[in-house]
Amino acid sequence: MRWPVVKLRAMMDALVLPPPLDSATEELMAEIRTRLGYLCTVGLGYLNLDRQSRTLSGGEVQRINLTTALGTSLVNTLFVLDEPSIGLHPRDMERVIGVMQRLKDAGKTLVVVERDMSVVVGLADRISVLVYGEVIATDTPEAIRNNRRVKEAYLGTTLEEPAAAHW
Repeated sequence: MRWPVVKLRAMMDALVLPPPLDSATEELMAEIRTRLGYLCTVGLGYLNLDRQSRTLSGGEVQRINLTTALGTSLVNTLFVLDEPSIGLHPRDMERVIGVMQRLKDAGKTLVVVERDMSVVVGLADRISVLVYGEVIATDTPEAIRNNRRVKEAYLGTTLEEPAAAHW
């Protein structure tokens, strides 16, 4: 329990149990390896399994929730993620986007509440932009990217050409 996930994963991947194994044991081993792999995929390989959940950061909790979502075999499932980028290093955000893309590719529906427009625009099929509880736009990422009202709300000022280039 005190090993980091990445070390435990390597040990479990190398573990060969003597035959005969029943199908339940094989499924259990596969599930353990898969779940440890998901934790590493979202950048949590450094965590120890004995770490108390109250000591986890918001970003770590979000990523653990994503690994749970990846592990589910439910169909027609809706996942709601509340600001998955909070507290994440940019390299970890790329991993989280990859996981969200895998969920999307698996036919899951994701509703992501996010302030980081670079995350949203890169992942979404449709985007709704809310400002102080008012929906100011709902459209495709490309249309949102070119929407003057959204840019002005995002930049918090009247849109000027130099600022627009950074968005």
